[in-house]
Amino acid sequence: MLKREEIFPVFRKTRYVVHVDLDAFFASVEVLLNPELKGKPVVVGGLPHERGVAATCSYEARKYGVHSGMPLRQCYKLCPQAVFVRGNYHLYQAFSEKFFRILREYTPDVEEASLDEAYLEFTRCRHLYPSFSETAREIKRRVEKDLGLSVSVGAASNKILAKLATKKAKPGGFFELQPGEEEEFLRELDISEIPGIGPKAQVMLRLLNVHKIADLWKLPLGTLRSLFGAPSDELYLLSRGIDCRLLEVEGKPESFSRETTFLQDIWDRELLLAHLAYLCDRLASALRREKLYARVVEVKLRYSDFKAVSRRRRLLLPVQETSRIYRVARESFLELWEGSRLALRLVGVKGSELVEARHLSLFEIYSEREERLSQALDRVREKYGFGSVLTVREKMLGEVYPEDRSRGFILKTASLTR
Repeated sequence: MLKREEIFPVFRKTRYVVHVDLDAFFASVEVLLNPELKGKPVVVGGLPHERGVAATCSYEARKYGVHSGMPLRQCYKLCPQAVFVRGNYHLYQAFSEKFFRILREYTPDVEEASLDEAYLEFTRCRHLYPSFSETAREIKRRVEKDLGLSVSVGAASNKILAKLATKKAKPGGFFELQPGEEEEFLRELDISEIPGIGPKAQVMLRLLNVHKIADLWKLPLGTLRSLFGAPSDELYLLSRGIDCRLLEVEGKPESFSRETTFLQDIWDRELLLAHLAYLCDRLASALRREKLYARVVEVKLRYSDFKAVSRRRRLLLPVQETSRIYRVARESFLELWEGSRLALRLVGVKGSELVEARHLSLFEIYSEREERLSQALDRVREKYGFGSVLTVREKMLGEVYPEDRSRGFILKTASLTR
């Protein structure tokens, strides 16, 4: 068994991993769209009288003991002056997609840890960047400029050290753990900082007078195994900054889907078609972003009685244009819904059997104009936000939900000013 001082040099110079984390993501987006919230405690997840928990909260709210996962009613007791908002997942998803597009411009080795958190590895890019440290700082500046959100960045030789470095950098900073500094950096950290040590495990360790990571180093591996069983081996290594895990980089997706669950059941045919058009637009945008075409378009409905039905159509010519996807999806939607006349609680559209190239057929009419128009729309939305350009049918949603329409406009103007 290697001693602690013999373990630290292992893998020290072979990898360069960067951990990027958007600070208080949901709350920061809300502040960006509503500057009046700046400097105020903000809790995202629901209203104070509702059941549920906080999805996230601003740093101003955290000063009062509020944290993610806390019941909303308890958040209100701790910080009654906080501003509570339900949040908008689709809006956060749009910011997240742009966040990851930026990261992938620097390296193909990107692991999506969550909507607002990612690991990047530059080990395979040694010949592209003279300085990994400066590249990591450039990523931080680029994300903050393009998204208008605060970001914390940590860099080290593996995932566990990079994540701990990011915690050191919060909020809004950059911290790089240099080779040879691992032992000193870890020594004084609390045991709660190590992933995998939950509240119950912490109680057991603190009863043994283990509070700092340096205290944990004194426990033999056999003692850890008797306390925690199989996970103790990983804990033994992680506490010493040893992490051989590779990034979980996703390959090409097998399908894309977009769906909406309504707060209230909808029976209005034109409004439902407007929702379907919006979802088809989102789906087509995702396909073009990944340079993929869908051979199969599937529509999914869930009625007010919770019965779910779907219909899929395989196309002769793969598609990625909004209008083509919508035409197919609309036909399937009407076939499924017209006969029932029940209200709907969910509408979804999916593209599958994805291919990277479209082989033209002698029996299909193809127009390059429509493809170029779609690409032009993507460029506009990339710069000014998805809500900056909507189809006539999609604008119906703004008339029915003026709050969503105003959010789209605010997103556009926020992007214009940055």
